[in-house]
Amino acid sequence: WTRFATGNRGEGLLEKDWNSSVLANMSGKSKERWTHIYRLLLEGRLPHHQEEMICSSPSERRLYRLRVTPKRDDAGDVAWLVHHTVRVDEGQDVVHRVSERLGDLDDSERVNRDYRDAIAGRRLEIPSFRVARHFQPLKSIGGDLIWHREYPEAVADLVHADVAGHGETAGRLATKIVVLLDELAAAGSEPAEVISGLNRALLEVTPGDSRLFATGLFFRFEPGGQRLICSSMGHEGPIFSRTGEVKIENGPPVGLVEEFRPWPENIIDLAEHGTRFLVFSDGITEQFDLEGEMFGTARLLRAFRSRLDQPLDDMVRGIVDELVRFRGEALIKDDQTLLALELVD
Repeated sequence: WTRFATGNRGEGLLEKDWNSSVLANMSGKSKERWTHIYRLLLEGRLPHHQEEMICSSPSERRLYRLRVTPKRDDAGDVAWLVHHTVRVDEGQDVVHRVSERLGDLDDSERVNRDYRDAIAGRRLEIPSFRVARHFQPLKSIGGDLIWHREYPEAVADLVHADVAGHGETAGRLATKIVVLLDELAAAGSEPAEVISGLNRALLEVTPGDSRLFATGLFFRFEPGGQRLICSSMGHEGPIFSRTGEVKIENGPPVGLVEEFRPWPENIIDLAEHGTRFLVFSDGITEQFDLEGEMFGTARLLRAFRSRLDQPLDDMVRGIVDELVRFRGEALIKDDQTLLALELVD
């Protein structure tokens, strides 16, 4: 806000009392309208409010989308309102930067390098959690990806996604998804809004006649670690040490359909479901043996629960060893990702 005000001849705005009410800075019909909107949100009679607004600088017209979402306390009462504003006619500098990076991905050598650096080689750290992973593309690169970002106050996002297809074509789209998430995700953004932006962007950067899509899970880790927000993009849900496979409300894959209501945000309480959980691609559960039998989610859950007393890295290696023994001489036909997380604080 300081940068915006200073750059747009609004230094006087910086002298305002930041602890004043939003409504104190409104008047007339605008104040009357927002008073009514806030009352409906605070009373729980409106699930959220969203609108687009123009907020231009002296040299540029800017269009924003504002979304106000009520957040509830442990008693179920609305405790506060989160305001999230997203630029919907992205500044040309952002468009140019993203287009330039995505354009570079037409080069095979660049795709391989970016996939290794941005996905396979990226260090994965989540506040208050231990993390272990098994990441094995079918070829040198593949369609599985893991992306994460940390924010102030111990908030973090984690995305595991699986692009349809294999090899360089899938790897190119997986790398594009990482580039787009780097640009779209920001502190204060809601998971569903990031996913919606990703979906719109993928529809723009992939040709309609050869469109690929991706399934995945988006996790928001909040301070304290006991509570997760999880949004599913057509992907199988995580499995937990206490309750096993948790059924969550699903949205469609990204890059597939143009219009969709906000992707559902599922609240997962680790005190109820268990402090260890697994996230995985279908290359794990849909691995076949020579007899044509599938490894499956039930077998994965048994392998998981039988190793809960082991350190996280040992547990992941043990599960992968069991998968290898099950497969025998059968071929690996898909990228395989297994991600284990454990709450430690």
